[in-house]
Amino acid sequence: MREVLTTCTADCPGTCSMMAQVDNGRITNLQGNPEHEITCGFICGNTRNYLKKRFYSKRRILHPLKKEDGNWTKISWDEALDITANKIRNACENYGSQSILYYQGYGARTALRIINRRFFNLLGGVSTLYGSICGGTGQAGQEMDMGVRLSHDPTDHLKSNVILIWGRNPAVTDIHLWKIILNARKKGAKLITIDPVSSETAKRSDIHLQPAPGSDGFLAMAMTIILLKNGCLDEKFITNHTKYFKDYVEFLNDYSLNELSKITDIPLNELYEITRLYATGNPSSIILGWGLQRYQQSHLTFRFIDALAAITGNIGKTGGGVSHGFDEYGYFDHQYALDVQTPNQRKIPIPIAGKSILKMQDPPIKLIFITAGNPLAMLANSSRVKKAFQSVDDVIIVDHILNDTADVANLFLPATTFLEDEDLVGSYGHNWISPLNPVIEPLGESRSELMIFQELATKLGFKDEMAGSPRDWLSKLANPIIDEGITLEELLKKPHRFPSAPITPFSDGNFKTKSGKYEFPGKSNIKNGNIKLNRNYRQNNEFNLRLLSVSPRGWIGSEIPENEHGTGVLSLQVHPKVLKEKNIEEDEEIWLESQQGKLLVKVKKNAALRTDYVLTNRGGWKNYNKCVNILTSDLISDCGNGAPYYETFVKLKKKR
Repeated sequence: MREVLTTCTADCPGTCSMMAQVDNGRITNLQGNPEHEITCGFICGNTRNYLKKRFYSKRRILHPLKKEDGNWTKISWDEALDITANKIRNACENYGSQSILYYQGYGARTALRIINRRFFNLLGGVSTLYGSICGGTGQAGQEMDMGVRLSHDPTDHLKSNVILIWGRNPAVTDIHLWKIILNARKKGAKLITIDPVSSETAKRSDIHLQPAPGSDGFLAMAMTIILLKNGCLDEKFITNHTKYFKDYVEFLNDYSLNELSKITDIPLNELYEITRLYATGNPSSIILGWGLQRYQQSHLTFRFIDALAAITGNIGKTGGGVSHGFDEYGYFDHQYALDVQTPNQRKIPIPIAGKSILKMQDPPIKLIFITAGNPLAMLANSSRVKKAFQSVDDVIIVDHILNDTADVANLFLPATTFLEDEDLVGSYGHNWISPLNPVIEPLGESRSELMIFQELATKLGFKDEMAGSPRDWLSKLANPIIDEGITLEELLKKPHRFPSAPITPFSDGNFKTKSGKYEFPGKSNIKNGNIKLNRNYRQNNEFNLRLLSVSPRGWIGSEIPENEHGTGVLSLQVHPKVLKEKNIEEDEEIWLESQQGKLLVKVKKNAALRTDYVLTNRGGWKNYNKCVNILTSDLISDCGNGAPYYETFVKLKKKR
């Protein structure tokens, strides 16, 4: 038996470092790498079961497929590559390269995926996607405040006296961060969770506040007003390192604590208590979640929360800060994608991809090429997305299994997994870069994405521009890390923390804003353009329940094993009071309707919910009648080009 070091590449902040055990050419076990400072030798259940549920699953496709008369037929790689190259060539010649849409999903986040974009740019520039279905909105807000979003090293929370978790459930979605938080709590830190959902994290916190969903920004404003009333200010930090403080105070003067208490549905005594705890923590850290970004004006929510830390002097302080993600450190060199050198790209906002594709002209989209993604399950208003994909001539998928999106595809190219590739991956949940080392030879006829695009480049006449082994490309892509003094060989041997990433960002008091200071929001920079703060955020028509969807334990994105989709319909959690008002019984199958569509669901009582929303799981597939995105609104956030899924309102309707 031998062991090979590798790293999970799923769309997850953990980025687990692990050891793969191999016996007679077969991977027999995956276990955590105990030498990684953050992941610390343990992995999630999803990864522990990856071999059975995905890698060696009967569902995994190990040969190219072509759809004929609605049925998939096995074909050779030669035929598959010829078909693909011809379709690309014909689209470019007849409609122009912008008639091709490249959809690069989040199913794998490795360095070599940068070279995928290089291929499409070498075609002359295609249509690509911008924005995010998960983030972007909060990042935009923090960039307004600090010039750049930078989070504290996860281990820095061990020095916090108060940890405020806002709109995040690390007990389920970030188990390594959760272990650090629990260790901080053992050392005496108070744990506060703010979340409309009574999550596992909330249940294990010292205090849990359940504000009205979408009111988090108002809650932060209320806390700030209390700080101001009680003189809990770090005047030295405010004077020396901030701008627009008075403007922000003037803005807050338009609101009363009573009004904000009513909007958030949090009693004044509870607002005072958590504000007191946060202000006296010294230091106190705030950890923000991705759920906070699923609203139209989430950038303002982030700005108002950032202001709490700035006013109390917790910005730039060990054990303090406002932490969210780690995408800004520039682990890899994106110049090799040739994005800058290819101005002919046409950009489509991913939150509204379906409606955008349907409207696209001059040229229309004729071919969609997808890697590491399942857009029909994950994008908002999935029925419209499906209609958009069906409107184009060809849809080509590179993946491991036939997912929802395969229903509208006519060519499937089988890809290798992280257990068969050589690559590097940088985490967005911490500051570490970790290696992928090929554990075994590729199963069946599966090929790496790099190899697929290199072979297509050969057929299309630009072989040399794509040539190079994985290691050749990694030696270029890893330049930012290599420039820090770590060789590629060292990177492939073990994980490394990015050397220049600060443990405590902004500790020198210097910010990346135009002024070089932290910039508070205020009347002058909140209400410019179409940005406005809406007190009346609640929906008052017949669709009066907000739809929230969360990541369940063991699922990442839409990578749900077939046996876990289950039979029947999607489960929906509802407060008993709402069910009583609607004369609906537990386990009753009803229609859940939005203005986008309807979905048959089975009702489950949950008294821990609020009465103004319903709760279900995200990531389910349409093929199993579990896709919540049949209901969600395809909107785009005011800032940051994010997807405000939680601006979807629904009603419960009994079956006739």
